[in-house]
Amino acid sequence: MEEKVVNGNQQQGKKNSHIALIAIGIILLVGVVFLVIRRLTVSKKADLTAIASVNVTHIRKGNIDKEISVMGSILPNDTYFVPVKVAGDITKIYVENGDYVKKGDPICEIDASKEIEAARIQYDTAKKSYERMRKLYNSGDISLQNFESVKAQYDAAKLQYDTKVEYATPVAVGDGVVENTNMTVNTTVSVGTVLCYITSEESKEINFGVTERVLSGIKVGDKVTVEKSGVKYDGYISNVANLINSSNGLFNVKAVITSKNSFASGVLAKVTFVYDRRNNVNILPNELIYYEGGLPYIYVVNDDNVVNKIYIEVGVENERTSEVLTNIDKNVRIVSTWNNSLAEGTIVNVVKDEEVYDDITSEVR
Repeated sequence: MEEKVVNGNQQQGKKNSHIALIAIGIILLVGVVFLVIRRLTVSKKADLTAIASVNVTHIRKGNIDKEISVMGSILPNDTYFVPVKVAGDITKIYVENGDYVKKGDPICEIDASKEIEAARIQYDTAKKSYERMRKLYNSGDISLQNFESVKAQYDAAKLQYDTKVEYATPVAVGDGVVENTNMTVNTTVSVGTVLCYITSEESKEINFGVTERVLSGIKVGDKVTVEKSGVKYDGYISNVANLINSSNGLFNVKAVITSKNSFASGVLAKVTFVYDRRNNVNILPNELIYYEGGLPYIYVVNDDNVVNKIYIEVGVENERTSEVLTNIDKNVRIVSTWNNSLAEGTIVNVVKDEEVYDDITSEVR
């Protein structure tokens, strides 16, 4: 009987020891799990305090223009020259450089008495012949054909005489300012000599040269901006040459300045215009694009808030935006704020996901 009790006690002791070991194991396991969890929590908190806070944006559709600025020479848009049409000596001068004249105002007087006298003699002779032949025609003594021939000679002689008299006092052929005159009294002038230029005050034009690459991207009517002494003026391209200028290897272009201005002829000014345009393409602000060894790249954030570096191909650029030729989905989150901690594999905290809108147009250049 005592043996059974002893055996029972032994079995109970073993059972208690087994239970104790299990309890100890459970306690140790719980402690390990607690330590692991605590360590992970502490590590996560440390990571959270170390990661960058960033904003993200998205690729969008829009237009991008490529501008170029060149120097050009200011010239009057409307220029009228006053030529000598009858030879003689200048006897009186009515204008000087800088004077404003209206159409029809006298410029000078030319003593063309010799030519006028010769024209008057021809006119008198033709007039007498015409009056005699008219009487004969009215009486039926000559044919209509003969009479019309004499009349044509008379009309030509009269026109020449009247023209010589008229040309003895050259006049302004348009409103504007007198320029480039060097007339002096008692100077003999011949037919074809330019007495002066009349330049319109209404508008000016700027002449400049462009390369073939730029020429292919512009057309008549395109807007330009002309800048002089920090002031900007509006204008538009009015003429595009198709032949190269052999003196400088460029193509000549003219633009009318539509803004009111007081440019002097011949001065230089800067003209700016668009020569390359892309419509409805993927674009990004330049500040979101970085370069490494000349290669452009952007930072994107994946679904786990991990930063990845993506190399892209860039097309047309201007001072604000760039065309992105690489196919990027609109849902891709692109880092839009710089942080020194940004790098491949960095975990970030996305503070703001910026909403962007496409700027789509149907305009085709």
